[in-house]
Amino acid sequence: MDKERNKTAFISDLLGSFAAIFTTAFLVLSLVVMLVTRHSPYIQDISALFAFGSAGISYSIIFQIAGFSFILAIIKVFLFSELFFVKMRFLWRTFLLFLATVLTFSIFAVIFNWFQVNEPLTWLGFFISTSVCFSVSFCLTLLKLKLEGRKYDKLLANYKARKGKNDM
Repeated sequence: MDKERNKTAFISDLLGSFAAIFTTAFLVLSLVVMLVTRHSPYIQDISALFAFGSAGISYSIIFQIAGFSFILAIIKVFLFSELFFVKMRFLWRTFLLFLATVLTFSIFAVIFNWFQVNEPLTWLGFFISTSVCFSVSFCLTLLKLKLEGRKYDKLLANYKARKGKNDM
């Protein structure tokens, strides 16, 4: 019974992670495409991501983002599941996820020609934007965990207070 529950938890975590990563990646990509093609129409000749310009994103790019999101979801669930790395610190898990994100995105960028891979400034922009986005995400996650911790501490204190009154 426990194995079935673990499988279900793994699959639901995987699907939830995939949905979150895909949605975020697609919305950010859509915003970037809108902004870049509006202010730099010449970019359509440089990257496959911007091929249709302000007309939209191609289906092949959507499926590439879905594949990228699925791979990252697998890595995320693998790294943050207590089944695989029981004693690894949260900071190390996050750092490994960052490295996996950079590596996966780099592979996809090269294979699918997401940007000009022979341009050092393009890679610099990629690393800076990825680091900034990852840092913001990490800070928001820490804030969420801290707020949840406070909430559960209050609930525990209330429970102990009620339990103490009932014992008298």
